[in-house]
Amino acid sequence: MDAKTPDALAKVSEGSRYRVIADDLTRAIGQGKFAVGQTVPTEAALCARYSVSRHTVREALRRLVDQGLIDRRRGSPSRVLATAPQVAYVHRVDSLPELFEYARNTKLCIADMKPVRINEEEAELIVAQAGSSWVRIRGIRRSMDGRDAICSTVVFVHSRFQSALHDVHQWSGPIYALLEERTGEVITEVLQEISAGPLPRKVAAGLSLRAGSPALRFLRRYLDASGGPMMTSVNWHAAAHFTYVVRLARDRY
Repeated sequence: MDAKTPDALAKVSEGSRYRVIADDLTRAIGQGKFAVGQTVPTEAALCARYSVSRHTVREALRRLVDQGLIDRRRGSPSRVLATAPQVAYVHRVDSLPELFEYARNTKLCIADMKPVRINEEEAELIVAQAGSSWVRIRGIRRSMDGRDAICSTVVFVHSRFQSALHDVHQWSGPIYALLEERTGEVITEVLQEISAGPLPRKVAAGLSLRAGSPALRFLRRYLDASGGPMMTSVNWHAAAHFTYVVRLARDRY
């Protein structure tokens, strides 16, 4: 590990120190100081090495986990899994605003949009009446630079919002934000279902992946104050390129 890192930590804010430590550990792993299969120093050792709190060390190690560099298990030492960050999209959610932030930090490249009358299968996904009118939007969600295909997306928007979607192709933010801004209606709740299964053939083609490969399907229903669906999205992620993290904290009384 870089001997200059403790000095560098003194020059950054306390809230950013975990990034400096994570970068230092990443370099050390990349340089072979910790080989694949070996353990990295304990939290206590890292706290002493960098003169920081255990919380700061844990945040630094979390970044390494997110990059696929180490594996952490309660009661066991952290072991090196790879010498370079693994290509994967990490979606971390602790709250409803962070779920929304996911859409802000990526962009939906729309392939087509048209009004439809939903069939029985679609009605079951949306929890709406079969034959009712919706606007269907299909596309690929990508990283902001457009290089990485994150998931295949189909969005169903209630037909009462159709006029608000006239220039959705030019809209850079999430679709739910467009609806809220132009209609005044507010999404008060999001119901999310996650399931695993083989990547459908049509979805695989859009992501340039092999049909049948392991995948995760995220179904999200965006509800208004009355509990009715304003929009529903179906997102398919290749399992090998996506990590979903939820942090749960114990209630304090």
